This record gives sequence, structure tokens and C-alpha cells, in this order.
Amino acid sequence: MLKKIATLVQGAGHCVLATCGGEGAAPHTSLMSFCAADDCLEFWMASLADTRKHRNLLANPNASLLFDDRGLSGAAAGPSLALTVSARLAPFTSPELETLALGALAARHPALRDFLALEGVVPLRLQAVSFQLLSGLSDVFFIEAEKMLDAGTRRA
Repeated sequence: MLKKIATLVQGAGHCVLATCGGEGAAPHTSLMSFCAADDCLEFWMASLADTRKHRNLLANPNASLLFDDRGLSGAAAGPSLALTVSARLAPFTSPELETLALGALAARHPALRDFLALEGVVPLRLQAVSFQLLSGLSDVFFIEAEKMLDAGTRRA
């Protein structure tokens, strides 16, 4: 299952980011370009600072990412896959890591280069907490991120 998760994430061009501000706030979703660590335990994205998603993340660092296999080659060979990643906004540990994240996003998504150069763009670092993989309509696999580390994956 861990290989299915990595294949799904690494093959996806975009994901849906779900955020929710403070108590009583309505959930908000955004289609996002992303770059993931090889072990899928960390995701890099970018947003303008004055957006609802960014304000929500500052008020409540918990988020969800949704990936699915629609449009991926070979996806029709078996049941549909949908992956929900529970994640948490984490600060970058250095300016160099922020620069690396923006460079990786630009390399993976060349159409983002002009956007990433805008004033007010904020790189986002989301760390996985848990994964829920749905295969078909009822086959569910759940694993916590720490267990993935225990299973031999490494943190980037």
C-alpha cells in the first residue's frame, strides 16, 4: 500500500487542499500545484499571502490534501484510488529550504514560474500526519506518517 500511495502522489499533477480557519469557520478548498518529498511525508506549495487558504492555515495549521487517480495512465486497470492526507503547516527551517521549495515547484510546474516570482508569494510546507487510501468504494487503508517512517521510508 505504501508504494500505491507514493505512485499516486508522485503521478498527480495537482491536489485539492482543504483548510479551515478558526472555530466556526467554513471549510475552504483550493486546487493546488505541489511538489512532494520522495517519501510523501512533506509537500511544498505556494500561495499569495492575502488568500483565504493562507489566512486559514495561519489560524489553523491543520489541513487535508486529496489526490485521486483520474487522468493517470493505467488508472483504469483497477478500482479508482483516492488518497486523503491529513497534514499540518510547518515553518521552513531555513531560507535555503524555502528557496529549494520554490525552485522544486518551478521545476515540476514550469507554468508557475511567473506566479512564484510575484511579490507576496508565500511557500507552504505541509507535513503529513496520516494517510487514508480508498480503493474502489469500500476498501480503506489507513496509516499514520510515523508508521511509514517505521516501515523503512525516510524523511526528507
